[in-house]
Amino acid sequence: MNYHQGYGRNYDGPGRGSFQHRNHRDGDSVDYKSLRDAFLAGNFSQVRKTNLKSATRALASLYNEVKEKAKEFPKWSNKDIITNAAIVAAYAVAKDLRTTQIRKIIEMAKNLHTSTRMYNSREEDIRSRISSEALRMNMLMAYYAGKNRSVLSLQEVLEPILSWLSKEENATPENFEKVYTFFEAIVAYHRYFGGKE
Repeated sequence: MNYHQGYGRNYDGPGRGSFQHRNHRDGDSVDYKSLRDAFLAGNFSQVRKTNLKSATRALASLYNEVKEKAKEFPKWSNKDIITNAAIVAAYAVAKDLRTTQIRKIIEMAKNLHTSTRMYNSREEDIRSRISSEALRMNMLMAYYAGKNRSVLSLQEVLEPILSWLSKEENATPENFEKVYTFFEAIVAYHRYFGGKE
């Protein structure tokens, strides 16, 4: 069967080249540059209007950039944290990540956040707890990613960050707060972009 015999405009058959899916909400075509510009400008409402499933290719490019930058997490500004979290969240939505798949890690992060803010112990004890919990979160993240490939989008970015945090010299309450803000922003934007529970 060829184009005129019923496959329609979207036929990706021999000699027709590769068809790029352009079925987006509001009729807009999504490309890497416009999506990147929206993220960098902090225009997340524009991103929210995008059909993220249809923008997977552009999101994958942005996500891969964040994954590379994760190795330099200590140098990230607050704006970098929020922008990169939004990119990871949008990509996770496109990959069908559900918050129930990482609920235990979310709870661990919340509990550690609460205890580090209320801890009246020696700094050495706090550092030790942050370090061991970062190792544990990293291990659980790998386990969940092995069970469900959609978790991989989160695990690949958080792995170098949690590894950095798990080193005793980096396991300070200030550094944990920075990591927690990133993690919390991912969860918040995941929900904002239509991610499922």
